[in-house]
Amino acid sequence: MRMDVRSLYFVSFLILLASCAKTPVFNGDYTKIEVAPGPEDIALDTIQGMERIIASCSERRTSDYSRNGFYDYNIATREITKLPIEELPESVQLRPHGIDIALVNGVKTLYCVNHEKNAEDFPPAGRQSILVFELLDDKVVFKKQLTNQLIISPNDVCTDHKGGIFVSIDSGKINSKWEKLMALKRSFVLHFDGTSWKEVGDKLRYANGVGVKNGRIYISGAQEKNIFSYKIDADGSYSEKQEYPTMKGNDNITFVDDKLVTTAHLDFLKFLKHVKHADEPSPCTVYSMDLNTHKIDTLYLDNGSIMSAASTGLVYNGNLYASQIFNDFILEIPLAR
Repeated sequence: MRMDVRSLYFVSFLILLASCAKTPVFNGDYTKIEVAPGPEDIALDTIQGMERIIASCSERRTSDYSRNGFYDYNIATREITKLPIEELPESVQLRPHGIDIALVNGVKTLYCVNHEKNAEDFPPAGRQSILVFELLDDKVVFKKQLTNQLIISPNDVCTDHKGGIFVSIDSGKINSKWEKLMALKRSFVLHFDGTSWKEVGDKLRYANGVGVKNGRIYISGAQEKNIFSYKIDADGSYSEKQEYPTMKGNDNITFVDDKLVTTAHLDFLKFLKHVKHADEPSPCTVYSMDLNTHKIDTLYLDNGSIMSAASTGLVYNGNLYASQIFNDFILEIPLAR
């Protein structure tokens, strides 16, 4: 989820996203994995014998972007490394957001939503794009930057498992206060087949997480009550729409076995305070949805005392890994077996 301060405070009375119930403090076991500020998205890399998590980190409260980049968490050794980036043009300012990893024509590829802006500009504007890197064991190598007039306000990216990608566009106009205020259906999803861009599916309220599983795309919306699913046709268009009632405030999407994993921001007004102040708690949850039965299980629930504004949940080898929009760590949480 990408939010800017001025737009957020302009719509602070949108209490439809707020929960009236008190959220408990998480009382389970956990380990903090220290990274850089803003590990908004994380992706699992088990390709070609690897066993690591890649975190996309970007400073969102200040203009110090020196720690922005991709961080490698080796699951076996528990070591964190900031991956060097080679061949990135000096003209490209790295402010990474949603990411995905795929093996494309034998090349391990890292796709990354990127928001460029001048340090003095806030909220973010300027060039919006998808950066494409080759992901190696000890570094990433820049390959190309994808731009298009349809990439208005990108949020998340996922592979289509055919060499193309899907990108969620969270606003019809970047930083539009009116769209957030009125919860307008002006956001959408783009498909890039390697040659051309095409808008697919229905208009949504703040399209956010995207993920592809078993020939279907799943989409979350921060201002939608449901998670949406469509069958992906050969041309990248959608059919056989389905909706699954969940909760508002949903963010990024991952999968484990036949379950979808996502997060939700439970109190919008507290989230607004957390945007500017790291020590202001923002209640959040990580939960899974069975893709066959649509049953929901809570994996993590907290009032913000441990982690605030959780944005991605990833399950691997009996552990939940949860990342967040602003603060500088990831949680590793053992799940009941």
